[in-house]
Amino acid sequence: MQHMSGRRALMLALIASATAVAVAACSSAGVTTPSSSAAPAASKAFTSEWYGFSVNLSDEWSGTDATLDWNGEKLQGLTSPAFARFADASTGRTLVAAAAPVAAGTGLADWRAAMVQAAPASCSESASVEETTLDGEPALVWFATCGDGDAIKLATLHEGRGYMIFLDSQTATDDEDRNVFETIRSSFRFSS
Repeated sequence: MQHMSGRRALMLALIASATAVAVAACSSAGVTTPSSSAAPAASKAFTSEWYGFSVNLSDEWSGTDATLDWNGEKLQGLTSPAFARFADASTGRTLVAAAAPVAAGTGLADWRAAMVQAAPASCSESASVEETTLDGEPALVWFATCGDGDAIKLATLHEGRGYMIFLDSQTATDDEDRNVFETIRSSFRFSS
């Protein structure tokens, strides 16, 4: 029964996100918010020039772009300058994203395995993964439990780079956190 309600919530989140994506504007530099009055009051687009993507978030979120290249070898803290960082002060959720070059022929399962290895020793990574997409690219999603909180993680490959995205939360397996993650995931767009 819980599985069915999760699917319904996911579908509603995807429909709401698709609507927001259709009317949101993209910005041109750094992590910024659009000034267009066409964007709905409850959603704004954030752009990472550093890693070439945009994502729609509610008004409660704020963003900071990366200022250093990430080497893809270690998942650093939430405030690392190598990660684009988006935070919702009202809930304590933090979304981080980064990308690193990958060797030709690297498969998605290999990239995900590298990201599991890159996690801090204090994290327990779920062996269970879910196949999904990120702006049309195949992606893998899994959960992690760390000493400082839980995370929903996503790995994907795009134009020679491996992307790692995760939502840090105190209740990553909670339906509400999963709905937030799915709404963010469905609004994500590569700009390069």
